[in-house]
Amino acid sequence: MYQLDKWQHSSWSKDTRFYSLELCQDLFGNWIVKRTWGSAVRRGFGQETYTVCPDYQTGLLWYEKQFSRRQKRGYDLR
Repeated sequence: MYQLDKWQHSSWSKDTRFYSLELCQDLFGNWIVKRTWGSAVRRGFGQETYTVCPDYQTGLLWYEKQFSRRQKRGYDLR
């Protein structure tokens, strides 16, 4: 069962770079953290990773850690 009220999404930019972070569920209800980053200028120059978490709390901790990391590295929240 999806728990849409718990999903999180944030996007940042810095100069010509972008970063996106998402905590959501896959088709099977597993919690995943999706990270996307790359060039904001050139299409096709980016990467994406998915981390499957054992539960929501673990996913939220991972999400908050990445969120803090973007802020410390000077990315502007969009």
